[in-house]
Amino acid sequence: MHATKKNSILCILLVLVFISFTSININASEKAEIGGFFEADIRKILSSMSIEEKIGQILIFGFKEEDLDDDYRSWLSSGRVGNIKIFLRNVESREQLKKLTILIKYHTNLSKLGIPPFIATDMEGGLVNHIRYDDLPLAPSAALIGASYNCTNSILASRLIALTLREAGINMNFAPCIDVLTNPENRVISTRAYSSDPLEVYFMARAFIREHERLGLMAVAKHFPGHGMTDFDTHTSSLSVAIDKEELEEIHLFPYKYLIKENLLGGCMVSHVIYSDLDSFYPASLSRKIVSGLLREKLGFDGVIITDDLEMDASEDFTGDIVKSFILSFRSGADLILVSHTKEKQQKLLERAPQLFEKGILSEELLNQKVLRILKAKQRYLSRFYNSHVNEDEDQTLAASTSRELQTAAKEGIVQISSILDMPFVDNLNEYLGSEFKGVFLAPSSRFVELADEYLDAWDIIYIRYRPGKRENERKMQMHREKLKNYDFVMIGMVNQRQAEWAQLCVDEEIPFGILSMQNPFFALPFTDDAHFIATCFSPYSPEVEALFECVFHTGEFGGTFPYQQ
Repeated sequence: MHATKKNSILCILLVLVFISFTSININASEKAEIGGFFEADIRKILSSMSIEEKIGQILIFGFKEEDLDDDYRSWLSSGRVGNIKIFLRNVESREQLKKLTILIKYHTNLSKLGIPPFIATDMEGGLVNHIRYDDLPLAPSAALIGASYNCTNSILASRLIALTLREAGINMNFAPCIDVLTNPENRVISTRAYSSDPLEVYFMARAFIREHERLGLMAVAKHFPGHGMTDFDTHTSSLSVAIDKEELEEIHLFPYKYLIKENLLGGCMVSHVIYSDLDSFYPASLSRKIVSGLLREKLGFDGVIITDDLEMDASEDFTGDIVKSFILSFRSGADLILVSHTKEKQQKLLERAPQLFEKGILSEELLNQKVLRILKAKQRYLSRFYNSHVNEDEDQTLAASTSRELQTAAKEGIVQISSILDMPFVDNLNEYLGSEFKGVFLAPSSRFVELADEYLDAWDIIYIRYRPGKRENERKMQMHREKLKNYDFVMIGMVNQRQAEWAQLCVDEEIPFGILSMQNPFFALPFTDDAHFIATCFSPYSPEVEALFECVFHTGEFGGTFPYQQ
């Protein structure tokens, strides 16, 4: 054998040994350091921390790639960043995600104190799922669960989500959304809310949070003091809402008040909305009156208060600078400060934040209080997450059975909004229009196409896309306008305003039509007097959309009650 070939083989073997050794050390380090933290006195930990390490514990950063680059690895291993937020952009596959969370924990374990990180994501079910990969079963939306009026369904949804996150190594969930939906024009919360009834929201959220905690995850309720009365999106707008204190307290604060009384809330996320009757100047996340005054002092919340992302326009447009946002959110009373997207802004914050305490601009005594609160929460929640015996095979079996239960339970939340026909739909449509009628589906998604083929294979299908541009949609409607007149019935899969424009076309041309609403049902409600039939499942994903088709085209039975004010 040539010397060069021998050297190549030797190099490969050394690399394999190194990888194996590193993997063993990651696992060993993880167990040793995390175990030590849970047995430690958090006040002693605090006394040994540098100002940079303290700041690291109140920061939670997001990043853009599917792996940690050198900067994030360095920040975690030095203790300058103590927590990480995972987004869909960070997820490629089940195995990749598990390796990523192990890497995050490994680098925090390399830090001097080895304090385990909060690894967070948004996993609400329905529309908001920041963890998705092939074959991952998803939980239904809060709206569908609210429409079922069955807390068991909220437990099942929470269980499926918690098992998914636990397997992935994620220990904090920015869910449930406990906003009470009182404004039909609300597009950002919409079907993320359980109900317009604050008592119903409380019961469903209570079930969700308790199941998360039972399985070792920290649930974070959002968006305090309520986002359900707004008609704007704080990702893109910095606006105020006029709501009097009495209405806010009786409706929107109701779920928070009783969850806090029961000591069920470990974490609470504060919105960027300006509530003019509470603080006419500052967004809630930057308002001392709202965070410290209302949430901490009046309601008595002693858990971790988390800002919504400081890079959202509602925050950045207000302050114009990430450091100013940090200062205001710190002073407001927030404990955990979320900066999710831009490394340059994160770098700026890491460089500037220590000077704010050294120069007395921010109080180190207040910083110590926040760090103690975070360490206390980590001992309470992460000890259960890391120290409880978890059998992955058992978890996967339980997740599969829970997913099957949710597929059945989803039918309990399907709502028939209006109909001039008896059910099941096709039998009675044949009676109404005759057995030889021609029908067409307007499909906004590939799954809709598949289900249309399955239930009504004789119907034609026009693919109109989920979220087309306005001009594209207008061109397509013009192209198909005459063709639609040749059909006896049009079934519209509706998810947003673009499909509602097709419904209006049918009204204008006097074409009989029905609506399968698969996202925000408020887009379908204006057509209750014109459509032959409207049913909603509140989400375009599984298991809701399958349950919608089965109820409409097979059983003719609808278990849900519309959960919102109309």
